[in-house]
Amino acid sequence: MKTKLFSSYKQAKEFLLQTIDYEKLTQYKYDTSTFDLKRMEEMMSSVGDPHKNRKTVHITGTKGKGSTAIIVASLLKELGLKTGLFTSPHLIHLGERMRVNNKMISQKIFVQLINMLKPYIDRVTLKDPILMPTFFEIVTAIAFLYFEREKTDITVLEVGMGGRLDSTNIILPEVSVITPVGYDHTDRLGNTLAEIAYEKAGIIKEGVPVISSIQEPDALSVISKRCKEKRSHLYLVGRDILTGNTKVRKRNGIYGTECEIKTWRNDYENIFLPLVGRHQVENCAAAIGTMEILSETGVIETDNISIINGLAKIRCPARIDVISENPLTILDTAHTVASMKILRESIKENFSFRRLVIVIGLSADKNIEGVLKEISSIADHLILTRTGNPREAEPNQMSVEAQRFYHKKPMVIEDIAEALKEAKRFATKDDLICITGSFFLAGKAKEILDIKATH
Repeated sequence: MKTKLFSSYKQAKEFLLQTIDYEKLTQYKYDTSTFDLKRMEEMMSSVGDPHKNRKTVHITGTKGKGSTAIIVASLLKELGLKTGLFTSPHLIHLGERMRVNNKMISQKIFVQLINMLKPYIDRVTLKDPILMPTFFEIVTAIAFLYFEREKTDITVLEVGMGGRLDSTNIILPEVSVITPVGYDHTDRLGNTLAEIAYEKAGIIKEGVPVISSIQEPDALSVISKRCKEKRSHLYLVGRDILTGNTKVRKRNGIYGTECEIKTWRNDYENIFLPLVGRHQVENCAAAIGTMEILSETGVIETDNISIINGLAKIRCPARIDVISENPLTILDTAHTVASMKILRESIKENFSFRRLVIVIGLSADKNIEGVLKEISSIADHLILTRTGNPREAEPNQMSVEAQRFYHKKPMVIEDIAEALKEAKRFATKDDLICITGSFFLAGKAKEILDIKATH
């Protein structure tokens, strides 16, 4: 069978949108019958195993894995290394998921790389349509090919979901990183922290050092056990990496956080993170610990000044991200109970405002009651909207849940653009607008607001 290659990015993207995309599904089986690493390994083998040629940092967790991945990649770039970064999901452009030195892949190269995979995809699909690679598997494979094509010195890979069965888990990294484990995707990963931690700890490889954020005892027990089984040294934030002197600050008009971080090797003082929230200090500690291991093992050469300078340049889109000042508007992607609690506390600690306007949309598979309970109590105006994703929760159903905690009936505006207009109409220059919930809502909101800003 002759493979028909894609002649345009539009064609390639339309093909991808027809594949199974678990980011948009709510009902599926989470086991090796659905998530088969052998299929991923075979696809990579068909194009020469590009993932085996690059040094990598592998990052999983429930909270903060995306921010930690961005921080690690930013620090490596600051040291002069050609650095790849793979994250998910994207906000607006698919190419946001794969970057080299913070520049996303071009549409032309994307088409060239998916065409390299097309013969394998066609072959296995013809044999058995059930064997066809998923959206995330193909995108991960494109990222591996891209980083090999660009000859990156090192790449930072964020796990999509879980860890043990994730498409990225065919690599042998220099460091494995586990950010805080919490309750998310419980219908797939498990109902207890121990079960979820088991899936996350699946990225730990024989003899590969592990950095872990502060964990709940049940999660830490599982991670520690896995490290012992794999003879992997475990470095813990809160034990081997300490944070201190954390203060809310605004430097040169940028909202952020000052802190100090002490590792088993170095003291980092007078750090300024242009990121809002104390949780970002913990993410920063995990990132610095990662740099220490890479330095100890001879992968990189580093120094305190470069690290501190690199941290001051970090940007994490849609993580309590100040996108406008009049009125003050922040964009965030808190969608679990734990992340919404962090957002609520960060808003109270970092911003001064008269009234708080919340625009929120969630996925149906989230703990909607728990998430709304966290944020409704401090909202002066609550607007519930859609996310633009097939997994979205119905705003009217969210309203029923919200009324148990909110002092009045929330406003339901299904159209995202209209919801944002209402928030702007209600807010004065002394108020704060917070757009939060699903990544898909954040992406749609950013797109709408960016278009308005250019007109």
